[in-house]
Amino acid sequence: MTFDQFSYIRRRGRMTKSQARGMQVEVDRYRVELQDIAARVSAADTVGVEIGFGMGHNLIDWGVDCPTWQLFGIELYQPGIGSLADNLQKTGVGNVHVIQHPAQIALEYFPPHSVKEVRVFFPDPWPKKRHWRRRLIQPEFLELLARVLQAEGLVRLATDWQPYAEWMRECFSNSSAFINVFDEVRPAGQGAKVRNGSEAVRDATKFEQRGERLGHDTCDLVYCRTTQTQQ
Repeated sequence: MTFDQFSYIRRRGRMTKSQARGMQVEVDRYRVELQDIAARVSAADTVGVEIGFGMGHNLIDWGVDCPTWQLFGIELYQPGIGSLADNLQKTGVGNVHVIQHPAQIALEYFPPHSVKEVRVFFPDPWPKKRHWRRRLIQPEFLELLARVLQAEGLVRLATDWQPYAEWMRECFSNSSAFINVFDEVRPAGQGAKVRNGSEAVRDATKFEQRGERLGHDTCDLVYCRTTQTQQ
């Protein structure tokens, strides 16, 4: 895979002063390059990954809640990266790192069976049929997840686009590497805190809040890496 294959992913946007400062001044202390991923992951006791972390608020909360984990946020959108870096500097959270590469490329650099949990909250649904191949969740991507996840590791997903939820279910149901352990649709208007699996709670993201204003229901899905077919 090459970076150019993912040129359709949005990278730039208008930045606030704090986001620009985070992107220009702070981000280098948190960024991990592809060639350094394996060493950083291998040195960690427990590893989590959030793909497409938006403005990074849930990723920081995860870092606070799990201080012994090393968390890697994968994102290309520069205002979001700047926001995360700025807030990491302000909060002093030290176990969160940034990978500024497409997830499809970045995960290839993770050692096999090295990740305990992957989170993918509100990825772009690419609703037009001609764009379906741009969706992150694809059979090929599940193969990458299966390779990097430990046995009984989790994939947590959320979307407010029900056709995408059906697509996710279909992709995962066709993979022998995963079993579904949680599937819940939450009607719009039930509040910012939502259950995401039997033990996790997350704040509503900016995209989720927008979806709620539009009357969209939210689907939370959790899949567990089986102990069979380890690659």
